[in-house]
Amino acid sequence: MSGREAAVAAEIRRLAREELKLEGEVGADEELAGQLDSMALLALVVAVEDRFLVVLTDDDAAGARTLTDLARLVVAKQVAAEGAR
Repeated sequence: MSGREAAVAAEIRRLAREELKLEGEVGADEELAGQLDSMALLALVVAVEDRFLVVLTDDDAAGARTLTDLARLVVAKQVAAEGAR
């Protein structure tokens, strides 16, 4: 995981814990669906979109199985958006 991805992962953890009040700590390589119920997972995806100003499709969300996957996806979306400017 790159430094940027690690920073995004840390912010996602903070969002989950402090803003969404989700219980439990999600490890970097643990399955998100195994740690969060479907409503919590949806709330996390929406919070991530709002925080990082990215749009995650259903396919994106389905492909991001772990916190590391989600952080990498967010960074890839940010880099793509930066390249488009």
